[in-house]
Amino acid sequence: MGVYTQLSETEIKDYLTHFDLGELLHFEPITTGIENSNYRVTTQRFDHEFYSILTLVEGENTSRVPWVIEVMKHLSHYGLPIPKPRVRSKDGVNPELAGRPTLFMECLPGQHLETVQPSHCHQIGAQMGRLHSVATAISNTQPILFDSHWMTESFQMTQSHLSKSEAQILSHAIEHYESLSISGLPRGLIHGDLFKDNVLFQDDSLVGMLDFFHLSEDLWLMDLAIALNDWCFDAQHRMLTEHSAAMIQGYENFRPLEPEERSQLPALRMIASARFALTRLETFDGNRFRKDPFDQITRLRQLDALSPN
Repeated sequence: MGVYTQLSETEIKDYLTHFDLGELLHFEPITTGIENSNYRVTTQRFDHEFYSILTLVEGENTSRVPWVIEVMKHLSHYGLPIPKPRVRSKDGVNPELAGRPTLFMECLPGQHLETVQPSHCHQIGAQMGRLHSVATAISNTQPILFDSHWMTESFQMTQSHLSKSEAQILSHAIEHYESLSISGLPRGLIHGDLFKDNVLFQDDSLVGMLDFFHLSEDLWLMDLAIALNDWCFDAQHRMLTEHSAAMIQGYENFRPLEPEERSQLPALRMIASARFALTRLETFDGNRFRKDPFDQITRLRQLDALSPN
């Protein structure tokens, strides 16, 4: 499910008059995602076609738009595979559309992977390590997202959807996060959402990192835990140890983990699953969840069973 703000052809044509990208050929909604409204837009100027992604920023994300754009520009400047913004022909500031701030970005080549190999995970780890290193020069002016305080409030709001055992395992993960948040583990800006559907590959090479609206200060290890949980399990929730080792090796090519980080990684993986279970529990619209939270709870149970503690 996705797309919360429906746009007409006329609205998109009017929007495109602010850019020197020619005439509209085609547009279609992107039906994945649970936060913003996204469209693929194709235009033609003379003999050249331009492929773009139009994002209407929804809800609480609206105040973060200028900062997110600046961070993306910084990361792109240092060579990370980040989509570049389409530049408005007048003043470079994107106009609103349907009363919402917008991002209008180039559409990068590549596809989302269906079959993941260790070599792909190595590249994910390497780009994440680069991101963490490069982002140390960025001034963070935004409040922390998804900290233990947020997790506690979200848990209280969504607990009615959970069984007793599900509530217990989520509560345990939140308590552990509270202690780790003040542990002195290295921290800085993280992507926060490097799932398979936010990464593009072409000919087995990583060519795009997408969706930077979960950017926030956090434990660097949290970013690694989030990615390990999505890329290094199979469909039966079995951990893929070779994939995990490859991702960590790629990451450490740019930022070696400290001994305490290594020891806390299993706990952070549980906390990461709890975090995404909660974000998805919050998507309940009265009839259904926009994205299944119980898949993450299943993963949390599996990680708990494997935990050395």
